Amino acid sequence: MNKMNNNREILIDGFNSEEIKELSKADEFIDIVFSDTPIIFKAGTSEMLGQFTKEDAKLRILFSHITGGGEGVLIKLMNLFREFCKDNDIREIIWTVHAVDCPRPNIKLPGLLERKGFEIVNDPIDGYVYRKQEVIIC
Repeated sequence: MNKMNNNREILIDGFNSEEIKELSKADEFIDIVFSDTPIIFKAGTSEMLGQFTKEDAKLRILFSHITGGGEGVLIKLMNLFREFCKDNDIREIIWTVHAVDCPRPNIKLPGLLERKGFEIVNDPIDGYVYRKQEVIIC
């Protein structure tokens, strides 16, 4: 019987958490990730489409598409972004997840988002999305 190892580290495009933290210190990395353009990346068993914008002391994170997953990828990414914010004096994160009207929804995702404090809002640009505004304590 093949069991999934729950202690397995979640890699993001092949990098572990410590490597991502180290990369995030490089200006080139910051310029690419926070370019406000859509980026496709793998995180664990998920393939994701995200867009990340850094505006002074605020970070805007938009997940437009998430395929696969289930092993805690979203929680891992949320924790990594929070750590990045603390290290870079960023005081606020605005999270947006397109998961309200998916053609093939992940049935567990809405419950997870709601438990993490996300609410459904009607955004004038994005339509109905899950959104959470989070203050970061540095």
